[in-house]
Amino acid sequence: MSAVLLALLMSAAAAIAQSVVPTPTPVPEGIHATFVGLAVRGGATFVTYATDGTEHTAALTADAVIRERPTGGQWQNIAPTDLRAGAPVVVFVQASSVRQIDAPYVQVATRFVLVKNGFGVTPSGKIYKLVGRAAAASVSLPEGTYVLLRVDPHADVAFDLVASRTAFANPEGGLVHVTVTIEVLVPVNTPPADVIYMATDALSWTPNAIRMSPLPGNRWSASLSLTGGSTLKYKYTRGTWSSDERDAAGNEIPNRTLSVNAAGPVQTITDTVARWADRSS
Repeated sequence: MSAVLLALLMSAAAAIAQSVVPTPTPVPEGIHATFVGLAVRGGATFVTYATDGTEHTAALTADAVIRERPTGGQWQNIAPTDLRAGAPVVVFVQASSVRQIDAPYVQVATRFVLVKNGFGVTPSGKIYKLVGRAAAASVSLPEGTYVLLRVDPHADVAFDLVASRTAFANPEGGLVHVTVTIEVLVPVNTPPADVIYMATDALSWTPNAIRMSPLPGNRWSASLSLTGGSTLKYKYTRGTWSSDERDAAGNEIPNRTLSVNAAGPVQTITDTVARWADRSS
C-alpha cells in the first residue's frame, strides 16, 4: 500500500471518528422515597432519604434542583431547607450524588375532632396519620381545631400541619378536591404475583409511584385526591418501564390523560390495558 493511500485512509478514519455523536448519559429513574433530613459537612450539603425503611445519604450537587407542587398546581423551586421531614419525595441520583428532588403533595383544609396516638380524625371520619411537623404540631391540639395539612398524594399521611381556631379559606383559590377512582382491566396473561402501578407526570413518571389494589376479574383500582379542573397524565406498569402497557401490537402508546371534573366531588375512570411490553398478546 502506497504512503499516499495509507495517509488518505487514516485521514478518512479520523474524520469519521470526529463525526460520531457520543451516546448521551442516560437519565436515571427517580427513587420514590421519604425525606428524612439535611446535614452540612465539609462545605457540602448531604440529604438523607428513606426507602422501604432503609435510610440513604448522598451529597447534593452544587446545581441540584429542589422543587415542590400541590396536586394540580405548578412546580416551584425551593431551597433544600424548605423540605419537610416525612414528606414524600422523588430523588434523582447520578454518579452517587443527588441532582434533583421533587416533592409533590396534596393540600387539605379540614378540622380534627379527635387527635390520638399520632392520628387525626376529621368530621367525615377520615383518618390521617401524622408524621414530622404534623406530629409535632398536633401535640395537645384541642378537639375541633381547624387544620391546614400537607398530605402524601397517594397515602393518608400528613407531614405538615398549621392549626387555627377558625376555618381556613380554600387553600387553592376556590378549586375543589375530587376523589377520582380509577379501575383498569389488565390482560389475562398478567403474572398473578405481579402488582399493577400507575406512573404519572405529577410524580415525576416514577414507574411504581402509585400501587393499585387488586379486584376480582383481573381488575385493579386506585383512588386519588385531585384538584377539580386539573389534568393528570399517566400510564400503567408492573413496576418498571420494561413492563409498561402497550397497544395490541406491542407498540408504545401515548400517555393517558385524565381530565378531572371541575365540580367534583367524585369521579370514576375505567381503562383497559391491551398488552404488556414484556408479554405476548
